[in-house]
Amino acid sequence: MSSNDTSLIKGVLGKRTFAENAETEDINSHNQMHPRNRYKDKPPDFSVLAFKYSSFYPFVHYSKEGKPYIDYKNPEAVRELTYCLLRDDFNLVLDIPLDTLCPPIPSRLNYIHWIEDLVSSTESHEDLDQNTIYGIDIGTGASCIYPLLGCTLNKNWAFLATGNTDIDKKAVTYAKENVLRNNLDERITVHQNKTDKKILMSESMIRDSTLKFSFCMCNPPFYESQEQYERGLENKKASPHSVCTGSSNEMFTPGGEFQFIKDILEESLTLRTKIRWYTSKMGRLETVNKVVRELRKSGIDNYVITEFCQGHTRRWGIGWSFGSQRPTSSVSQPTSKKLRKSAPPKNEFSVVLSANIEDLLEFLQQLFDELEINGQWNGEANTFYGIVQINTWSRAARRAKHFKPDVKETPIMWKAPENENLFEFTCNIEPWDVSSSNTRVTVSWTNGKDRNIFESFYSHIKKRLEQEFSADE
Repeated sequence: MSSNDTSLIKGVLGKRTFAENAETEDINSHNQMHPRNRYKDKPPDFSVLAFKYSSFYPFVHYSKEGKPYIDYKNPEAVRELTYCLLRDDFNLVLDIPLDTLCPPIPSRLNYIHWIEDLVSSTESHEDLDQNTIYGIDIGTGASCIYPLLGCTLNKNWAFLATGNTDIDKKAVTYAKENVLRNNLDERITVHQNKTDKKILMSESMIRDSTLKFSFCMCNPPFYESQEQYERGLENKKASPHSVCTGSSNEMFTPGGEFQFIKDILEESLTLRTKIRWYTSKMGRLETVNKVVRELRKSGIDNYVITEFCQGHTRRWGIGWSFGSQRPTSSVSQPTSKKLRKSAPPKNEFSVVLSANIEDLLEFLQQLFDELEINGQWNGEANTFYGIVQINTWSRAARRAKHFKPDVKETPIMWKAPENENLFEFTCNIEPWDVSSSNTRVTVSWTNGKDRNIFESFYSHIKKRLEQEFSADE
């Protein structure tokens, strides 16, 4: 970060929250990782790493079949593996104390890639290409792994990394040294939080400055006590796959992860759009449902849920926003049946029709013109990017137009305020099945605050399409 940007964020307060319990991750189990995770289809070869890095060589063993492996319950082996992956794949050099959490790189990448998806689906292309994307890592930890990975993968990202001075003095010191060691101190500021009463709110940066953050992220301690952690181990069907090197501060927090995320939510109700996306990782499935209930109580319907899968470990991510930008459906994919009631409201709706693409294109072009919708077609992608300023499809609007065709003024209740839009959307046309002539039309809500008006718009589009073409049930 520049000196000016750094001065704006020096007031940020952070609370210790970066650690978790033992992450039972087998780095060679990769099929469910994020599609862009470099280890998804190409797990590291321990033999190659042992040949390249002598420090890793003593920890590599071989099965009877000749397959290389390491003992994940040996903290030194896990740390050396992390060092090798960071140096070999990201040109990062770290120093991590043995008595603190050693971050599994594939799982950290999953979270970073999800944040990338969330930001890219809700930021303008101009902001993504030309402006700095600012993020906050709450409770960054000794490794400072999220800011280091985030800035290495995204050249226009900058981070504020927070840690609690009283509890995490050692971690903050290591984090600062790791940032300097990798020459990223211009883009990563490690801030020492001197109070445990606030997580994000500060005296100046959040309240007074013009600097806005695209996201915050955190990995809170999962448990509220040693007893709760031990009960969790007793309930597991299998013993932990790897050693847990986290300290008590990394493992436990009053009220557990739910209370910590609830505290962030309470502060977000004041900060609102100062941070576009408030996100957190979660280690317990029950926490997801509890946090969603709190979001709904607060009237927040713009939220996303995802599942992080790597090796033997399953984690969850949640994010919420006070902005009007609506993320794509691919960003929110809660696969567990237990999360169905907590799933976010749909932003994407589809209808499959017995028609070819050319006929649908011609019909939709005429329909959007009739409804006075501004926008632009991308001919190669068969996608329309629409901006709606006036409700012309409701029964009342159509009746008024029918009886008073010469009246150009629209009742204020049907029209967006000056310099604003009712909503924005995309409409995509694509083949449904290569073995048939069916075509799918997908309408996605990309920007707006009134869900009812968008859904009424889609209902009208769907009805008109089904009247003109046969719908495939």
